Amino acid sequence: MSKPGYADQGFWFRVIFMLLYWVVLNIAVTVFGILLVLVSLVKLGSKHEPVMLSSWLRSVTSFIKQIFSFLSFETEEKPFPFQPWPQVSSDEEA
Repeated sequence: MSKPGYADQGFWFRVIFMLLYWVVLNIAVTVFGILLVLVSLVKLGSKHEPVMLSSWLRSVTSFIKQIFSFLSFETEEKPFPFQPWPQVSSDEEA
C-alpha cells in the first residue's frame, strides 16, 4: 500500500521550495516592473534602442516563466539557482 501525498517527504520539500519561489517571484515581478519602466523611458526619450536593458527584461521574463512552470506543477525542475540563469538571444522579440 502506498503512502498518501502528504506523507511523502518529497512533497514537503516541494512545498517549501514553492513557498520560497513564491517570495522570489514577487521580487522578480518588482524587478520586471522597474526594468519595464526604464526601457519605456529610454525608448521615449532617445532614438537609441536600450539593448542591454531589453536583454535584461527578456531574461527576467524567462525567469518568471520558469517559476510559474514550477509552481503550477508543469515541471519538476527548479529555476535559478538550481539551473543556469535563462539566456535570451539578442534577436528574440520581447
